[in-house]
Amino acid sequence: MRSFLAGLLILALSSVAMAQVRGEVESTATPGKATFVYYAKPFKSLFKLTRVDGTQITAGFDGKVSWTVTSKDAEIDKDTPLDAIRRDADLQYPLHQSDYFKKLELAGISDFEGHRCYWLHGTTNWGKDNNQFYDVQTGLLAGYRFQSDDGSKTLTFAIFEDYRNFGGPMIATRKTTRAGNNSRTFIYKSVSYEPLADSIFEFPPAVKALVK
Repeated sequence: MRSFLAGLLILALSSVAMAQVRGEVESTATPGKATFVYYAKPFKSLFKLTRVDGTQITAGFDGKVSWTVTSKDAEIDKDTPLDAIRRDADLQYPLHQSDYFKKLELAGISDFEGHRCYWLHGTTNWGKDNNQFYDVQTGLLAGYRFQSDDGSKTLTFAIFEDYRNFGGPMIATRKTTRAGNNSRTFIYKSVSYEPLADSIFEFPPAVKALVK
């Protein structure tokens, strides 16, 4: 499940303490549109996906444990480095970006998905190649090219488009990830920065049984 979220749900809202996002997901692997809701606080997250057939996938992180619950079972992520999961749940990522890299430097100017971009090339603290592309004209993040954070070396592209303001910083409301022949697109319909109760991020019973 972590690979499903990688590169897409990093909100990177340096001036925001919490967020709630609702939207749709389109995938080349599944017909129709799924819907999702995502709740986030610094280093805490909850993601709920409802498929076209009504089945659900729920994934969360409480700062220490990353978990997923499907209609079949519950699972704790033991393959992805904890620092990688914490980065994805870091709402102040722009302020802490260097903390996650053993090397991060300007590699020049490069084309990325039709944009002329400043290219930052880095190696994460857990040894993965990571490339970031910022549009030369707007300064906005155009996308990532990175190795998956799990044990595989899958190369993934994440493209960020349609920036909008929902009462906070500008954020991309269309985020597409491509790995091989498969792609998924998250489309943000609404974003709220209202307070969230800590209880939202508590383990569901199936996960509590695994943590004990």
